[in-house]
Amino acid sequence: MEQLKIEYKFTLEDFETIENIEHSYFPNENISPAKECLKWYEKNNLSCIGVRNSNNQIIASISILPLKKEVFYDIYENKMNEADVKYEQIEEYKDNNSYYIYLSSISIDKKYRNNYKVITTLLKGSINLFNMLEKRNIKIEKVMADASTIHGEKICKKLLKMNYITNTSHNSKIYCEDGEDFINEMKKLDCRYGK
Repeated sequence: MEQLKIEYKFTLEDFETIENIEHSYFPNENISPAKECLKWYEKNNLSCIGVRNSNNQIIASISILPLKKEVFYDIYENKMNEADVKYEQIEEYKDNNSYYIYLSSISIDKKYRNNYKVITTLLKGSINLFNMLEKRNIKIEKVMADASTIHGEKICKKLLKMNYITNTSHNSKIYCEDGEDFINEMKKLDCRYGK
């Protein structure tokens, strides 16, 4: 069985791989360029979670972006597309502070698309990240996601129990949840999928 690894450290080449995976799912206008994602990561090195296969290739990822409150609400109100987010709008985590989180670009290499182990590894990586934040007494105010695919909608609604907010002008759907409720859902998933 293939060994998979949760990844929190990335290079430009990794972000180029992620961008290529995203092109197989999302319209071009919904995709942030690899160089911009690298800037996000350099500003906040807990802004991306990946899964590596046994060849050390990134095969799945999710961006978990702490956004400035006004930027968060611009996306929430469909005034801005995620691909327009710039690194200046991403916040750095500081202990004892609170943040507005944007989950974006959940993508899995099509060769691994229905692979349960890849999906649960990505989920475990996300749970671990939220556990790290909790240990630093970081409060999550709200969590939002922008689902561009049927799979994304299922993740938001069925797995993460997020509330549908609106359709966007770029053919996706916004989901959102209060931070405390979202963290409670993540704890339930942590119990279900283990460490």
